[in-house]
Amino acid sequence: MVVKLDWKELKVQVTVVSGKTMTVASHVLKFLTVVELITFCLLLGLWQYNTKKKTRMCESSLTEKYQIDENIRSIRLLLPMVVTHFCCFMPIMIALPIYYSIDVAANPSHYTVFLEGIGTNVLYSALLPAVLFWRHKVLRDNFRKSLGIFSTGRPEVMTELRANRRVHEHMRHFELLESMWNE
Repeated sequence: MVVKLDWKELKVQVTVVSGKTMTVASHVLKFLTVVELITFCLLLGLWQYNTKKKTRMCESSLTEKYQIDENIRSIRLLLPMVVTHFCCFMPIMIALPIYYSIDVAANPSHYTVFLEGIGTNVLYSALLPAVLFWRHKVLRDNFRKSLGIFSTGRPEVMTELRANRRVHEHMRHFELLESMWNE
């Protein structure tokens, strides 16, 4: 992006910016906005596809069911991080190209001021750990237990129900295998 610079000396970001580099940066940000939107939509589509596929898997093997469950679990872990990244970085990726397309004669040295004024890097740095903590159930439960807030037996009941469902699936799987073997 930067043409004809002597990199032996340290450069401040403002001195590197020119009209040509701002045009290139604007095009790169437009491209990254499209890539970010496509990625976000693909992740949501995969989540929806796997969720629908899970409901239609009655006679599938345990391996297939486990794979779909893992796919859904992985997407559910990734989704809050992707949404946080999307919400924090999308405004600057949209605002900068719009600003420079409206005001073509804008002073390129204002790029740094614009980036710091509208940029959400600080918000992202504070928000991502909070979102990850919120999504990590074990950390939340341990934190609640350490504070003495969480004293109900609800998690144990949910774990027991989940275990019973899996035992039932295993039994059904082996019954199907036995019936196919005996045929």
